Amino acid sequence: MTHELRSRPRLYDLRFAVALLCVAALLTACTPVTMENAMAGSKNPSDPATVKAQVEQLKQALRDVQVFQTETQKVIGPEKWTPFENPVNGGCRTKDGKAGVNYRVIMDTTETTDHDEAIKAVAAFWESKGFTTRTETNPSDPGVISLYADENGGHLLSFSANLKGSSLDMDSVCIPGDQTAIYKELYPENFGLPSNSGPSPTTK
Repeated sequence: MTHELRSRPRLYDLRFAVALLCVAALLTACTPVTMENAMAGSKNPSDPATVKAQVEQLKQALRDVQVFQTETQKVIGPEKWTPFENPVNGGCRTKDGKAGVNYRVIMDTTETTDHDEAIKAVAAFWESKGFTTRTETNPSDPGVISLYADENGGHLLSFSANLKGSSLDMDSVCIPGDQTAIYKELYPENFGLPSNSGPSPTTK
């Protein structure tokens, strides 16, 4: 009888310890994601949530450069512009050297304009937006004047004009991220995955 009474507390202690372990395991599994944990997870460039956010940033960058292109066209004049091709994705580098993806958008017009005055007007407009511009001519292609503007983050603008028409070529800002992972999210059909809605991509 004495032995039996002494063994019961030990059995109780064992059951209590097991219960504590189970509760601890449940609490660990149910611990909410903190900001610190989320930040740590976002360091993986191929993390699905990170890639989706980068794709949304890239789409916004495309909308922004298209708006800026339209504003530039209005500065040039009432000419009718047509897309040279669909927006093109390509690799780029941010100002701090990180690899990423951007969009390139090209618009052309065959309507003539006073290209000297147009170049001056566009240069003034771009500089008012914080860009530094430069003008170049090509001796092998007389009559063509090209205006360029660069910005940190892979943002390149160019406006070329001659007696035959004009061309606007613009890169969006560079969105840092893994190029393949971003393309897979943008254009899954190219990787054997179910297709997203939208036109077929052009990449470079």
